Amino acid sequence: MKRIACILLLLTGTVLCRAQTVTLEACQLAAREHYPVVAQQGLIDKLEEFNISNARRNWLPKISLSAMAAYLSEVPEFPATLSDLFGQLGIDFGAMPHSLYGAAVQVQQPVWDGGLIKAQTDAAKAEGEVARRSWETEMYALGERVNQLYFGSLLLQENIATADLMIADLRRNRKMLESMAAFGTAEKNDLDMLQVEILGAEQQRAQLESTRTAYIAMLSLMTGLDLTAETVLEKPSPAGIPSGAENGRPELALLDAQSGLLDAQRKAVRASVMPQIGAFVLGAYSSPSPNIFNSMTGSRKWSPYFFAGISLKWNIDGFYTKKNRMAQIELNRRKLESQRETFLYNIRLQSTQERAAIRQMEEVMRYDDEIIELRSTIRRRTEAQVTNGEGSVNDLLRDINAEDRARQNRTAHEVEWLKNIYDLKYTVNQ
Repeated sequence: MKRIACILLLLTGTVLCRAQTVTLEACQLAAREHYPVVAQQGLIDKLEEFNISNARRNWLPKISLSAMAAYLSEVPEFPATLSDLFGQLGIDFGAMPHSLYGAAVQVQQPVWDGGLIKAQTDAAKAEGEVARRSWETEMYALGERVNQLYFGSLLLQENIATADLMIADLRRNRKMLESMAAFGTAEKNDLDMLQVEILGAEQQRAQLESTRTAYIAMLSLMTGLDLTAETVLEKPSPAGIPSGAENGRPELALLDAQSGLLDAQRKAVRASVMPQIGAFVLGAYSSPSPNIFNSMTGSRKWSPYFFAGISLKWNIDGFYTKKNRMAQIELNRRKLESQRETFLYNIRLQSTQERAAIRQMEEVMRYDDEIIELRSTIRRRTEAQVTNGEGSVNDLLRDINAEDRARQNRTAHEVEWLKNIYDLKYTVNQ
């Protein structure tokens, strides 16, 4: 018996060495790199840079060009008596031309805007942080999906290994009965019963293999790794059970970023109702020029000139909606606080359930090895009785199936225990 077990282990080890082996950590890393959303990270950073740059450029001087051509129905002119008096002095003052032509360049420089540009810059940064945290939340949720597929595939893999052990036991007992039948100590019906059990076990194994192939295909699609039915999933190490507080989830960072955006919006509302002070310079070239006397004498029609000064602009329309806008921001803030409390409550509830499930599986697993050992002992005794002609094949099949169920239970309990540990790690992000 020991020799057969050693041979099986040697053969299994040889297959495992040749087969591709992957770990849960490798699948998690590959899934993050392969997920299409990963390309959004660079786009989010670039978009934030553009928004911040656009907001800061409001401090740059604003330059405008304009040109005009107009006709004036009424123009300045001297009374006739005054024109005659100037004429006697040798000065000819006519009427100002009715046509007006000109071009102008105006430069405006913001001096103080009440904090509006800074508020817009802060809002652009806050929006970028919200987008980044939302991306991290989506990427984090990907880990749970990988866990589900990995542990589902691992459970099927372990069940297939258990089914192989059962098939090997059934085939070994069939060879034993064939030897006994050659000496007339076993009946043909016993051989047929064992063959039926072998076929049933092989059928069950084929079903498990087909289901595992589907799981592996989905895991391969999600991770981008070249996984096949021959791929061996390494059983994760239980490491340690998380014991910290639930303060590392990216969803909480997303709520913090959304709260920061509300603060930036609040500052922008306050800045929007503040007066704005700026400096300006306007240079023009027109006909007639502001010096209308030159135009009235006809000595100079086109003339350059400029003027500069300080401007004050105060748009009071913002006061009409300021109260409502601030109330909306406050309601959104309360909504975020409610979402935070609900999320933390659900995390505490879920982590409590998962810790209880881990303890439950640990208690169950304490008995699995002992049950398997007893089932193996009973099966070996029945095998000996059948060999000596004192037991029936039905009893042997019953004991083989009981031992197989015990092994399957042990495998299921262990995989479920590991999955609960990694679910808890995901829940508290540790």
